Amino acid sequence: MGEMQHSEPQPQSKSWIKVEETGIDLVPDEERTGTPLQLFWIWCAANIGILGIVYGAIIVSFGLSLIQAVLAALVGVASFALVGYTSFAGQLGRTSTLTLSRAIFGLHGNIVPTAFGWFTLIGWEAVNVITGTMTLAAMFEALGFHSGTSLTTVSLLLFAGLTIVVSLLGQNILFQMQSWFSKIFGTMTLIVVIHILFNTPWSQVLNLPSGSWLTGFLPAVSVIAAGTGIGWTIAGADYSRYQRPTTPRTHIFSAVFIGACLPLVLLMLAGILLSSRLQDLAGSANPIALIGTVLPTWMAVPYLLTATAGIVTIAVLSLYSASLNLLTIGIRVRQSVAVSIDAVLMLSVSVYVLYISGDFLTPFISFLMFCGVFLSAWAAMFILDYLWLRRHHGYPAELLFGLNGKNRHTRWIPLCCWLLGAISGLMVTKTGFIDGPLAKGIFESSSLGIFIAFGISLIAYGLFLRLTPQEQRA
Repeated sequence: MGEMQHSEPQPQSKSWIKVEETGIDLVPDEERTGTPLQLFWIWCAANIGILGIVYGAIIVSFGLSLIQAVLAALVGVASFALVGYTSFAGQLGRTSTLTLSRAIFGLHGNIVPTAFGWFTLIGWEAVNVITGTMTLAAMFEALGFHSGTSLTTVSLLLFAGLTIVVSLLGQNILFQMQSWFSKIFGTMTLIVVIHILFNTPWSQVLNLPSGSWLTGFLPAVSVIAAGTGIGWTIAGADYSRYQRPTTPRTHIFSAVFIGACLPLVLLMLAGILLSSRLQDLAGSANPIALIGTVLPTWMAVPYLLTATAGIVTIAVLSLYSASLNLLTIGIRVRQSVAVSIDAVLMLSVSVYVLYISGDFLTPFISFLMFCGVFLSAWAAMFILDYLWLRRHHGYPAELLFGLNGKNRHTRWIPLCCWLLGAISGLMVTKTGFIDGPLAKGIFESSSLGIFIAFGISLIAYGLFLRLTPQEQRA
């Protein structure tokens, strides 16, 4: 098929540590031995990072009561249902998510959403490096080191170096790390949450005034959805493509949904409760360091250390999917070269935020909202395409790889359906650096752009499928 072959790690593999070259060919039947439990640990590891506590603080910053904040967290992480559906496509199509997207946009047309997906994942790599640097710095501060530029620099070099080294190793070691750190960090998180529960000023928390459902609750849901399920939709099939073809879809959905939501809800609850003791948590230049200050040293040091290791595995997941996107675009490079390119970009962004901007959460939320409108529009089309066509007709190889010259062109109408939804969402959204001209009135603070982008692309692509002759749909 002219694509680089990727060999997924199997339990029986004797080669545990090796530099791995990724690819997007269809997974051979003999390698489709994945289990829902493996998917559970992958998605648990991807969402058990300490950033979940910061999400909880962000929710409270919208002026919500305890009940509203918890409800916003639950509704926001429910967006992982989208990842569950993209995971179905991976089991059926046997290749990466944005390679399957070629069936919608054509090989040439799919370059645009794939390039945007790569840009998004690079942004997430930078977010992970920044978060990991802050976590390491917080651990050193808990040990008695003084905060400052030198400590930040040492933490950045240590974390970025560790991330790059692990990125060059095979997926066998990564999956082993994910399983172990999910269990270790999950246990530590439970201990921390119990500590927070017993030290929370409950009278203050329970008396938090209710905020606006339109200008407080909806923006909180939008930010959480953009940073969790919507942000991961472009990677769902990357990990489910090795699932056994006989595995029930309900098992795959449950593994993805529960694996991702369970740690996130727990962490966001901790962040919501911590905000009652740390009033500036959501606005701090280093919110992770503040989290460390409310924990005793014997608890803070091991917790932040395991959190750092957990963030490494999350960063590598983003890098793994980003390298697949480069192959889907048509850029064929060794993984070591892809890692080098990504490292330069993510370190540049990290240096800007840590040393120049001095503000983490403001650009982070802007990044989430900007990417969210494009990703939600794409997710609407991808899932509709799967439900309407692919689950019945599958993903023919000629559509995915242009065999015999088929589907190599740009399918302009689907591409316009995606851009129409995304641009419509941007028009009513304030992202911080691109403010939509229609972000006024009820849209000024509601962050409804993500939902509008999803709805418009869904309707537009649905009309296109409805009006397309049946023999051309499949």
